[in-house]
Amino acid sequence: MIRLRKYGGIAVLLLALLLVVQVGVSLFVRTRHMQGYLIGHLERAFGRPVQAGRFSVQVLPIPELDVDAVTIGEDSAFGNEYFLRAEHMTARLRWLGLMRGHFEFGTMSFTRPSLILVRNAEGHWNLERWLPPARPPAVQRAPVNGPQTRAQSTYHLQKIDFDDGRINFKLQDEKRPFAFTGVSGSVEQVSSGRWQLQLEAQPWRSGVALQSTGTVQVVGDVAGTSARLQPAQIRLHWDKVSLADLFRLITGNDSGVRGQFALDGSASVGTETSSSDVAASMWRIALQARATQIHRWDLTERDDNPRINVNVKGSWDLAAGEARAEELRVELPRSRLMGAAVLRTSGSADWQAQFQSMAVQGEDLLAWYRAFQPDVAEAVALNDLLTGSVTASGWPLRWEGGSIAGTAGSLRLPDETVARLDPFHGLVRDGKLDVEGFRVRLPVETPTQTSNEKAEKTAAKTRTSAAQENIIEAALTEDSVARQGGLRLNLHLAETAPVFRLTAALGHSLNKGWEYQGSASGLLAWNWGNSLRDVRRNGSLDLTKARLQVAGLNEPLRVEAARLEWKDGLRSAAIGKVDAFGATWSGGISESTAASGNDENSWQFQLHADHLDATELDRWIGPRSRPNWLQRLLPSLLVNTNTVGASELLRRVSAEEELTADTLTIEKIKLAKAHAKLAIHSLRLVVHDAEAQWAGGTVNGGIEAVFSPLPKYELSAEVKNVDMAQFPWPRWSERWSGIASGKIHLTTAGVGREELLKQLAGAGTVNLTKIEFRGWDVELSAESGGPSKGSSRWTSGEGDFQLSDQKVSLDGFRLEAPHQRTQLSGTISFGMDGNLTFAPRPRVVAGTHTVSQLRELRVSGQLDNPAVVVLPAEAEQVRP
Repeated sequence: MIRLRKYGGIAVLLLALLLVVQVGVSLFVRTRHMQGYLIGHLERAFGRPVQAGRFSVQVLPIPELDVDAVTIGEDSAFGNEYFLRAEHMTARLRWLGLMRGHFEFGTMSFTRPSLILVRNAEGHWNLERWLPPARPPAVQRAPVNGPQTRAQSTYHLQKIDFDDGRINFKLQDEKRPFAFTGVSGSVEQVSSGRWQLQLEAQPWRSGVALQSTGTVQVVGDVAGTSARLQPAQIRLHWDKVSLADLFRLITGNDSGVRGQFALDGSASVGTETSSSDVAASMWRIALQARATQIHRWDLTERDDNPRINVNVKGSWDLAAGEARAEELRVELPRSRLMGAAVLRTSGSADWQAQFQSMAVQGEDLLAWYRAFQPDVAEAVALNDLLTGSVTASGWPLRWEGGSIAGTAGSLRLPDETVARLDPFHGLVRDGKLDVEGFRVRLPVETPTQTSNEKAEKTAAKTRTSAAQENIIEAALTEDSVARQGGLRLNLHLAETAPVFRLTAALGHSLNKGWEYQGSASGLLAWNWGNSLRDVRRNGSLDLTKARLQVAGLNEPLRVEAARLEWKDGLRSAAIGKVDAFGATWSGGISESTAASGNDENSWQFQLHADHLDATELDRWIGPRSRPNWLQRLLPSLLVNTNTVGASELLRRVSAEEELTADTLTIEKIKLAKAHAKLAIHSLRLVVHDAEAQWAGGTVNGGIEAVFSPLPKYELSAEVKNVDMAQFPWPRWSERWSGIASGKIHLTTAGVGREELLKQLAGAGTVNLTKIEFRGWDVELSAESGGPSKGSSRWTSGEGDFQLSDQKVSLDGFRLEAPHQRTQLSGTISFGMDGNLTFAPRPRVVAGTHTVSQLRELRVSGQLDNPAVVVLPAEAEQVRP
């Protein structure tokens, strides 16, 4: 009991003493003198100026110094910004050092640190003198005379911990957008001047939204940075990285590529034996990069999406600023590329890669193509092998030398159609890549032909077709020195259907909205400069004996002879003979250069037709396609119109046209030698300078049509010296003759014949000469009081008319004769049902008296067999 009291008292005394020491030390470190002392030791530990906030000390169980808001200043050679900043720092003090009277740091822990790594113009990093260097071996120490200086206490710094930190990068005064966040781990001194690294972090880039950048893990051991990290061994692991985020990290933009990326690597320096010829600054590196499930952003993942492995073994000479890959191996599922590469890491970036051995299977090429091209048919298979050796360098890419060759192969399409690929070769020389001899041979007869169509072929024609082939010859040139290139296609197609099936199976449907059956031959070339976006197309295609079915047209166009031409991307067509719309056409169509810089398709037309008939036009674009025939027709004429409405398509069309026709028939009106100029811009059609011959006279005028939102039409015409006896209405020539001239203005709206006639309205004026009305003598009938057979003649006439409700109204029409004037009024419907009134009035002569009883002749009903009566004039009728 006495011992318990004795030792218990001692324990209480020690506890009280420790409590007093803890309180005393905590108060002591808050003094200005002690804070200056502690900051001085921190500055000697880091070799940089230090600023700190509140200090606190923990004595037990291990002495620890806690500092808030720590800022370690930067070396003036690397700028004026801070080097390291942390919200909190904990520094453990070594007991042995304190017992010897030394103030030595053991382990330092930083909470939310922010480190800025700067590289100056000389290529040095600000980190180089932060960690303590290794002590030189005793045998290498120089003898020192006199009293020796005690070694720096910071040599005993054991460990640095990081938690939720950040590392930023600067190139001289320029802050880089790339950084590491969430940095955690430790840097531990395992022996004098040897530090073991165990870190992990997430890559980050400013201004870019990142979702899956993975975690970079770094382990290894290095010497102090003052020893230039030598010797050192470092291993790197980075996985679960989205390819989209990888490209965002590198370029700051989304490249549209999706997939997964992983990287493993190792680097070492200073571990070679003394007999090695490796330079002191030479790092040995080994990298293995893997990418899987590579595909375009808007396409779904597939089991056959490409994957690629890149293995690099080589060295990195920091002093020379050069990295060499003595072994560079690129592996695809069925292909291999072996070579070497050199990369300059200082000054202007430059590189060179040489693949001495290449063996690329067509299946891998097709997998890459399918991963970035939609709508590729599942049944497509490519059997081919590409071999050779190539050397390239720099950016923009420069071809140095080498050669490539392709073996004979096949391209299998749906329905078991096989295209044969001929062997080809390519040569790389003086910065120029030339590939020649590439031929695709397609069968003439396609499996889509029906048995009836095949049965219709004669035996002779079958033998001739069997001997023919569809051949596409291709040649590629890329001059990396002149920054230009070109692709040439030489086409010999006895039948174009296999080509359309080939392009459709590869995801490029050329004949959207149209179908061409026939032969085609010619040369097409695509040329480009610095950018592949600026491609100019040139060449021509000859079309003969073909049928062209266009969506929206009820009948196919028959192409006897035509040529399509491209010049610097502008299109034109020379039409020799095409049967369409019930007529035979010739002329030309060309794209205007004025629209080459905007979104409009501007065209110039010069077309001639032997005969145009409105009935034939209605048969071609009539009820089976109306009212939306334009919506189905335009996508076949324009490109890139998958999601654009008909009104927008028509809005993009800009055309100037000159149209001539030997004859033009509209209902019962037949025009000869018709000629007109047309212009369409922004949903507006203007026909001007239109002229034609009709009924022995001429017709001149114009039409203006607006197609949105509801089609509206406006017509103005002038008729000169037409023969009324040639008017096409039933039995008109039996009743009327004379010469007519006049002007007319009509408006209508809607779609379809019935709607257009219903909305038709207008007015006009007519001048007549030598008029004769056969059947009844108007003057004699008025005098006798009853219809009198015969004819009526007038020397001239004039008047106005109005058109509405599908009828023509005559009001105040005057017919002049030498001794009388006749007023003509009434209506005539479009069905030739009329109600006309002839009211003759004798001319008043001085010294004579007028007739007191005035009568008028009325003609009503169907004008081919009307009812005719004579009635007193309305002003003279006796009222009951």
